[in-house]
Amino acid sequence: MINKGGVVTGVKIAYFVERYRGFRTYVYEELNNLKTFTPIFLAEEMWNQNYLSPELKIFSKSNLSWLERLKGGYFKKVLLAEGPKLIRAYLRHGGIKMLPLSKKLNIPLVTSFHGALVTSYSKSWWYLRRQKTLFEEGDLLLARSEDIKKEMVDLGCKPEKIMVHYGGIDVNKFRFRKKPPDGERVKILMCGRFVEKKGFEYGIRAFAKLGKTHKNIALNIIGDGKLRGKMESLVDSLNLSHSVQFLGMLPHEEVQREMEVSDIFLSPNVTAWDGNREGIPNTIKEAMATGLPVVSTCHAGIPELVIDKKTGFLVPEKDIEGLVDRLGYLIAHPELWEKLGSQGREVVEEKFNLFKQISRLEEIYAKLLS
Repeated sequence: MINKGGVVTGVKIAYFVERYRGFRTYVYEELNNLKTFTPIFLAEEMWNQNYLSPELKIFSKSNLSWLERLKGGYFKKVLLAEGPKLIRAYLRHGGIKMLPLSKKLNIPLVTSFHGALVTSYSKSWWYLRRQKTLFEEGDLLLARSEDIKKEMVDLGCKPEKIMVHYGGIDVNKFRFRKKPPDGERVKILMCGRFVEKKGFEYGIRAFAKLGKTHKNIALNIIGDGKLRGKMESLVDSLNLSHSVQFLGMLPHEEVQREMEVSDIFLSPNVTAWDGNREGIPNTIKEAMATGLPVVSTCHAGIPELVIDKKTGFLVPEKDIEGLVDRLGYLIAHPELWEKLGSQGREVVEEKFNLFKQISRLEEIYAKLLS
């Protein structure tokens, strides 16, 4: 219902994710922290329910028998039974799948666009046609950055249908640490999935060159993925096994601990061969919240987060020499670490604070429903 003061309370929203694997921080953080709306969760496939509130109503086709799946109409039945006033779909795939139900049941649809699914496959006629329909008939489209909004407009979406809504992180979970040099190795950290757009190859090559002049350095890499074997082979070929450590996938709490004991965060993102790009990586937000100075690239929405020479340094994509130069400068000037880290924390608290962003999101929902 909507109170006289315009505050929405107790109104159901159906959140839809095509596939949920339990590691999508931006999904469960939003679902678990809504204040004035009641979410229900729909998923085509669900491998686990990690971090989701036990009170959340979950409807997944993973729980259906093959015969029930064959019959179809599952989500229509759920929406009719639960009666949500709004459908919130994550990513372009989700919006495309929910649009027919949204129209059939006359429920407004809000779709969020993250970098990877705006640009990837953008030349596919199948996606272009369905994307065009979503742009025209979806009620509201949320872009995770100004860069993504521009990309969407370039792909044919009317600017007035798009709102930029930054994703946030729970800054309270990240202890800001003032970490002066301890005389041991300077610890550089990379974190993310082992996919092309993360640019790990360029980070490793830059680290190898950096090691020719800076012997007292180490590189830790958190994550996993299809390119891990290739990265491990690269490390071996560059004779870096003594100074590069692959930590694999870690629970979120352990990622935080690794950030707290590191000195510099490296995120050498690039545009993949198929156009796949980032939105604004949460790993960089988390590193900045911890107080790490960041070296990254002028890629997608990253310059909206990392302010060059204020919270870290930015270089062009695939610029190995640029990465070497900026990392070397930070190593040579450890007195800058705390200043850059403090300013980075301020940026995250102001613009990428989870609770501020969820409050704004609920205002967006209320305005749309009113």
